Amino acid sequence: MTGGAAIADDGAALKQLVGRHKVCWEVVPIWHIPRPGERVKIGFEVDLFGTHDHPKQPPIAGCAECHTVFSDLRRIANAVMPPNDRASRYVIEPYDVSISFSPRRHMRKDVLVAIDVVHRDHFDRDIDECEVRCLREIESALRALGVCPGSWPERL
Repeated sequence: MTGGAAIADDGAALKQLVGRHKVCWEVVPIWHIPRPGERVKIGFEVDLFGTHDHPKQPPIAGCAECHTVFSDLRRIANAVMPPNDRASRYVIEPYDVSISFSPRRHMRKDVLVAIDVVHRDHFDRDIDECEVRCLREIESALRALGVCPGSWPERL
């Protein structure tokens, strides 16, 4: 099931997960350093952050609740993937069993799922319109699910 179909089929459940874990996202470039002092932007990493829903204990990296958050974030990530028939590819990085903290999210204890958007072939090429288009589609799908850019607003 591709991104658009997954959202149509499971939108309400995914939106519930977004609210439960206060999911937000950030985008950072992926750099390749072919030689010292030289760097090439080769793709994007879309980071999804979510937190425990009413934790029974303070979040501890790798705890059962963290695994639940990771699983739910991965479900959201799979749902927002563009079609896989393009010159770009999308990879969900494996669970790194850690807790993330950021002042941008008021130092809340987050679980991270990272989606890499890079060239399918010749990984070291500069980004092109395909990677940019795929990033925009992922961002649009995240917004449609209620995922917040940057941080989760306290009013929600």
